[in-house]
Amino acid sequence: MEKMTNEDLSITLQVEQTPLKVYKAINDVSEWWTKIEGGAKNIGDTFTVRFGDVYITHQVEELVPYKSVVWQVTDSSVASWVNTRIQFDISVEGDLTVVQFTHKGMTPQSEDYEDCMKGWIKFINEGLVRLASVIPVTNEEILDRFKALAIEEQWFDIQDDLFSTNVKSIDPAHSPYMGYAEGKAAVRKKGKDFVAKVEEFHGARTSEPVMGGNYIAVARDMDITAQGFGRIQINEVMLYEIKDGEIVSEQFFY
Repeated sequence: MEKMTNEDLSITLQVEQTPLKVYKAINDVSEWWTKIEGGAKNIGDTFTVRFGDVYITHQVEELVPYKSVVWQVTDSSVASWVNTRIQFDISVEGDLTVVQFTHKGMTPQSEDYEDCMKGWIKFINEGLVRLASVIPVTNEEILDRFKALAIEEQWFDIQDDLFSTNVKSIDPAHSPYMGYAEGKAAVRKKGKDFVAKVEEFHGARTSEPVMGGNYIAVARDMDITAQGFGRIQINEVMLYEIKDGEIVSEQFFY
């Protein structure tokens, strides 16, 4: 849905694709907006788009992987575009990925506001949404992001960035600790509920993630004191299945 504030032009999207897919799609500008002259992949890159006699030149100002993209408009044949900023903020709410698009400095008082609004609604609601649903993501891209987050013990960020909307989380049958959950929000709640039971953290060891076929495997040992269980040691193997560029299940063996 589109939303106009009294100040900056703003559009909010909710999509089923992962933040990784959405972020990758945003940066592939030629495939959802229009063909560009220049580059848009790295901070400092500049690119120009053209619509007939109209041109708009941008500089990539900020790239936070899977979280945000910011472009500064440095030159344009349309005066109201110059020195405006185009920003994409990516987050997760429930099972869905939320994209908050803001064209900062493009206000209802701007001369080109109405045409700008119509254009952005079309290109974002149609072009960007379509591209995010079909853009290819390799297993290696998922593994690279998984490794970077696992090293930092950012397990909830792994869920946010890489898990599919309908992901499944499976513990051993009759596990006294956790059970089964399905759906991104439910899987996240399952993990948070367990973390909330931890009264004291004594240490953990995590192996380097490895990939075989469409699976990522990680060995993990934890020494914790948990509410209702006392001090326990969990020695487990965590197995993540990848399908269509997303993690579709996590399974724990202990």
